[in-house]
Amino acid sequence: MTVVDLDDRIVPAEVRDAPFIDGPPPDGFGPAAIPIVHGEPVYDASEMSFSALHLAVLDDGRRLTLLDDRGWSAHGAPDLWKQTTVEDIADDARTVVGPDEAFGNHSQEDMAAEHWAGLASTLRKHGALVDPVELSRLPHDVELTKRVRDRLTHA
Repeated sequence: MTVVDLDDRIVPAEVRDAPFIDGPPPDGFGPAAIPIVHGEPVYDASEMSFSALHLAVLDDGRRLTLLDDRGWSAHGAPDLWKQTTVEDIADDARTVVGPDEAFGNHSQEDMAAEHWAGLASTLRKHGALVDPVELSRLPHDVELTKRVRDRLTHA
């Protein structure tokens, strides 16, 4: 199951407006920690930003977090929210939580096998034993939070 919410992370101006440096940091320097600030997302009819929390729902009803670092944004027509459906968001959410697209010498099958094996490994750490192939065949429900549903309804 994946839960989709509005992305409420606000990037501070000093980070947002800082120059972009391409390449590795100079010797002795590491990446700076970016403070995460949360707030109510500003409504813009032509922009959408979402966070996706990917969970495993166990037989006993418990939910275990599989991925909590995914999300996406979309920019488009002035009435983007009116043009977007629940099904559009659900399809995007399923894509965002993986498996990733093939790259380099990796086939799509390699990427899928690695993805499902990683999720099964995460579940194993929490005492839930599941075969990666079996995991890949389970239904993948997507749940939109009230904030997302309200935006779609009032767009």
